[in-house]
Amino acid sequence: MKESMMKSLVSVCIQMNKLLIIPMFFLTMCGTAPVTPPAGAFELEVEESHWDNVYRAIEYIKQAEREKTMTQPEDAINKALAEFNNGGNDTTKSEELLQLPSNGDKPSS
Repeated sequence: MKESMMKSLVSVCIQMNKLLIIPMFFLTMCGTAPVTPPAGAFELEVEESHWDNVYRAIEYIKQAEREKTMTQPEDAINKALAEFNNGGNDTTKSEELLQLPSNGDKPSS
């Protein structure tokens, strides 16, 4: 009997260990992950009174990036007029209309 009691005690201890591991696992999952700043990143301390200037500087940089890749309006208008006058850049494609066969005036079931 002692052997069977010992086996049941060992199985209870193993089950308790499993139950203790689960909360530990969830606690480690909820912790904050270490953050590695990207290469070339820097920290900047800004006083509260200067935040408007920071926002304006960011918008200025964004606008400059947009202007680098932006198509000039004159080019876009000239291209659109050329496509309109010449019928577009690509050849026209013939389209085929597919119709399902009808069975006369029978109501659908």
